[in-house]
Amino acid sequence: MDLKLQGKKVVVTGGSKGIGEAIVHTLIQEGAEVFFCARQSENVNQILNTYREISHQIHGTALDVTNKEAFAAWLQEIGHFDVFIPNVSALSGSWDDSLEIDLKSTIHCIEAVIPWLSQSQAPAITYIGSKASSFATPGFESYGAVKAAMTHYMKSLATGLVSKRIRVNVVSPGDTFVENGFWDNIRQHHPEVYDATIAANPMGRLCTPQEVASAVAFISSPQASFINGTNLIVDGCATNHIHI
Repeated sequence: MDLKLQGKKVVVTGGSKGIGEAIVHTLIQEGAEVFFCARQSENVNQILNTYREISHQIHGTALDVTNKEAFAAWLQEIGHFDVFIPNVSALSGSWDDSLEIDLKSTIHCIEAVIPWLSQSQAPAITYIGSKASSFATPGFESYGAVKAAMTHYMKSLATGLVSKRIRVNVVSPGDTFVENGFWDNIRQHHPEVYDATIAANPMGRLCTPQEVASAVAFISSPQASFINGTNLIVDGCATNHIHI
C-alpha cells in the first residue's frame, strides 16, 4: 500500500534510538522528509551518518524538548510541515521526570506545532503512548498515570482540532525490546522478570521497534484520513481487557 507520504514533511522528537529511530527509518522508506531531534548530539550524528546517502530526506538536531524557546526556534527553521510525532519519554518512576518530560514538554511542543500543522493539507499528530496507561504499574506509578493523562488529553485534542482538520491519534506500544534499552537491561539484570514478561505475552515475545513504527507510519499517513481520536494498542494481545 502506498501511504501517500512521499514528499510529506514529518517532525519527530526523540528520534535517535529505539522506537524513535525505527519511526524515522520507516518514514524515510515511505518517501517522507524527516526532521528529528534528540538531546545528545553524538546520537543525532550517528543517525545522520547512517543515512548520509539520502541526506536530503533527513535532518537531525540536538535539542532538549523541555526548552520551549529552542523547540520553537527549531520549528521556525523547519517551516511548513505535515505530521508531528511526539516520542520523548523519561520512562521513569519519578513523578518530577514524568510530569516535566512526558507531560509538560509534550503539551508545549504540541501547542507550538498546531499553527504550523494548520497550514498542511494532511495534518496529523501521532503521540507515542504506552499500554501502561491502562493498567496498574507498581514502581512506575508516575509513568502509567501520566501516559493515561496524555491519552485522555489526545482524545480531547482530537475533538478540539477537528475544525482545523488536524487528526490526533495515539499509538501505545506494549513491552518493546530495544538493544541496550529498558527491557534489555531487565533481561541482563533481572532475567526472571524478563522471562515472566515473555511468558505472559500470548505471542510469546516482546514487540519490536519496527512493529510500532509501521503502525505509526500508517496512522500518520493520508491513507488513515478517517482515523481520528483513537488509541492504537500494539501489544500482541498482552492486555486482555477492553480498551474503551
